[in-house]
Amino acid sequence: MNTNIQIKSALEMLITEVKPKSPVSLNLVDALGYVLAEDIFSPLNIPPFDRSPLDGFALRACDTLNATKEQPTTFKVIDFAPAGKPSTKILGPYQAIRIMTGAKIPDGADLIVPFEETEFTEEWVKVFKTYKSNSNITFKGEDIKKGQRVLVKGDLINPPEIGILASIGKNEVLVYDRPKVAILSTGDELVDVNQPLEEGKIPNSNSYTIAALVKRAGGIPYILPHCPDHLEKITKEISSTLKWADILVTTGGVSVGDKDYVMEAFQRICDKFLFWKVKMKPGTPITAAKYKDKLMIGLSGNPAAAFITFEIFVKPIIKKFRGLEKIYPLELESTLLSNFTKVRNQNRFVRAITYYDSGNFYTKLPDSHSSGVISSLTKVNSLFFIPAGAGPFTEGQKIKVQLLEGEDLLP
Repeated sequence: MNTNIQIKSALEMLITEVKPKSPVSLNLVDALGYVLAEDIFSPLNIPPFDRSPLDGFALRACDTLNATKEQPTTFKVIDFAPAGKPSTKILGPYQAIRIMTGAKIPDGADLIVPFEETEFTEEWVKVFKTYKSNSNITFKGEDIKKGQRVLVKGDLINPPEIGILASIGKNEVLVYDRPKVAILSTGDELVDVNQPLEEGKIPNSNSYTIAALVKRAGGIPYILPHCPDHLEKITKEISSTLKWADILVTTGGVSVGDKDYVMEAFQRICDKFLFWKVKMKPGTPITAAKYKDKLMIGLSGNPAAAFITFEIFVKPIIKKFRGLEKIYPLELESTLLSNFTKVRNQNRFVRAITYYDSGNFYTKLPDSHSSGVISSLTKVNSLFFIPAGAGPFTEGQKIKVQLLEGEDLLP
């Protein structure tokens, strides 16, 4: 059995076991937030014709050669071309067609002069300077050319990608399906949040925290009824769940107490036991195993420990199942605004709050670092990794932090 292993080794063991989900076809709006499972090539030019990027007059540039502010050149207005209704007229010498943004450039025209640079009536328009040919024209295929690869397999579909797909007439798209993540909390002391709180019991907050983390990572969370500390019941629940879930995440029951049965249940079910215990605080007793193409990950029952080990180990797995290539958190340099004087012989992840101000990142640490204090997770958006033996760290010192969520912090 792999036990008491390094963080990097544990993460590599997990990631090696993951392949992206099978692709599914979704309509455009439903594809938001999914990852492309195909390269996208445009079947047409964007724009599909030469068009006007502004409201003005379509002219021949050669007819403006002698136009000046003192002696403007006058053009006869022969037609009106709104967007979607191209003019059928062919421009002759000193003729103009009034044109709106998005309209097709009329035959014979090679210039659009903005309204604000002219004087005009319904019948004529005056131009006050010389213009170059092809000025103020958006040309066919200038944005996207027919046959061009516009999106790449592995791209995350955000609103701009939806717009690109719509612009080339792509109504459905092939994406990687999202993983189904089942969440099972174990412990005789637990009651669900909608049940009366009896003496000696606590609400099952972990399942809801983990479900929210799963959803934020792009997985589909399923909260299972909590299980008492009973080996047979835990084993039966896990076996049943693995018939449909891609990932099973448990909280509690992974240490060495008399009623810590999760690891034993994993061993009964799994095809491959990956590891138990990782050299880190909090969350040391994390457990992982594999059944067929399903992963089982057992997290500590302490709320902060479960939160941190989810972010380090489970979140990258969910991202890889989704087909993402960038699965690890963004690391950046920040200025510490707190003191952290503890020096331990164990790797440590400290929850942190990082923000951007006037060109620099700053990081504050919560007052409590206990793995059982759930209130210390409020507003946490980053982790400060402290290697074994490192420290102490003082206010004003430059440190490295990992952003959990908050690319919106970036300038």
